[in-house]
Amino acid sequence: MITDSPHIYRKIGEQVYHERGEQTANPQSVISAAIAQAQPLEAKGLAAVLTLNHLAYQTGASYGFLRRIVERNTDPYADLSIKRRNGRRMREISIPNSILMEVQRWILHKVLAPLPTHHNSYAYTAGRSILHCAQKHLGAKWIIKLDIRDFFPSINEAQAYAVFERAGYQPLVSLEMARICTRYAGHVNYLDPKRYRTAPEYTTIRVYRRPLLGFLPQGAPTSGALANLVANALDVKLTDLASNHGLVYTRYADDLIFSSIDAFDREAAMNIVMAARKELRSERFIMHEQKTSILPPGARKLVLGLLVDGDRVRMSRKLRSRIAYHIRGVELFGLSAHMQHIDFSSIDGVVRHVSGLLAFAHDIEPEWANRAQLKWRTTLYQNGWIEIPIFPEKTYNGVRTAELSA
Repeated sequence: MITDSPHIYRKIGEQVYHERGEQTANPQSVISAAIAQAQPLEAKGLAAVLTLNHLAYQTGASYGFLRRIVERNTDPYADLSIKRRNGRRMREISIPNSILMEVQRWILHKVLAPLPTHHNSYAYTAGRSILHCAQKHLGAKWIIKLDIRDFFPSINEAQAYAVFERAGYQPLVSLEMARICTRYAGHVNYLDPKRYRTAPEYTTIRVYRRPLLGFLPQGAPTSGALANLVANALDVKLTDLASNHGLVYTRYADDLIFSSIDAFDREAAMNIVMAARKELRSERFIMHEQKTSILPPGARKLVLGLLVDGDRVRMSRKLRSRIAYHIRGVELFGLSAHMQHIDFSSIDGVVRHVSGLLAFAHDIEPEWANRAQLKWRTTLYQNGWIEIPIFPEKTYNGVRTAELSA
């Protein structure tokens, strides 16, 4: 950190100027300005990023590579289409190449992770999970479930820029980090370019001018944290809406949930839906109308694929059956045959998928998951699989863990 010892930083800075033979009238003033910029950021636990070149130095990426991304002259992403379970259009995942992935991870851990998110936001935040989110709705008599359409693509680089600038970064650095964390809309063919027209157009640096904005790519390490920070104002408004009506509100990425234990009726529920729709529009989000669901007393209470109709969160029968189906399929027919049957591209993918489901189940019902895990490990061993996974990390190509239980 620059301000761990400003004296040493100043000494090293003077040496660099001398070694490079740079003709700066007053290098001390430049160094003092750098320290002044770094102090308020590092006081908040954020890494100081003074220039794009400084970011390149700290992340190990080349300045030229980062500059081409900021100029939108390169598109270092691979497209992955994931089939939705409802049979509708594919989910488009953007996977950054290895260099950009590491830069984005650095920004996530050093810049975004220390920034506070709303207490009712549960996805992509250390120490919070689907289980914690579902627990908030235990005992509810009424549940209202809403969904944000195209959550990540609906957030553009201007909104990402605002996150970095509010955190205290200089405007130019904020623009450059926002572009590194977003994908240029002009590089993809599955989005409507009209949604990303710049207004007004960026004018300060000529080579940075582009007619379209970037968007948050699902698959980038930084997208979840940026989305939460952009959605903070929405969370504040919906929390107020819930509090004014005696409800509990949570958000897990694009899943919005309101619940009530008191007297309620369908008309009151519809009023909440309409009020939430209005607040979403005010924050430039669109409600996915087809996914709106109102669960009255007596209905099966599922939140993010988990049952909340008792005094503890439980797995749904559907999730249990899904795990048992995979284990039984491999047990009877072998890894290769089961891989082909469920239309996976690799055996490794099958093993990771089932192991991920088991890891998710372990968070909810550890005793059941331990028994299933033992059977899964035995089945894999019998099929000659050497590396036996034990509850691996539950993230897959940027697809959030909630979808494992869908």
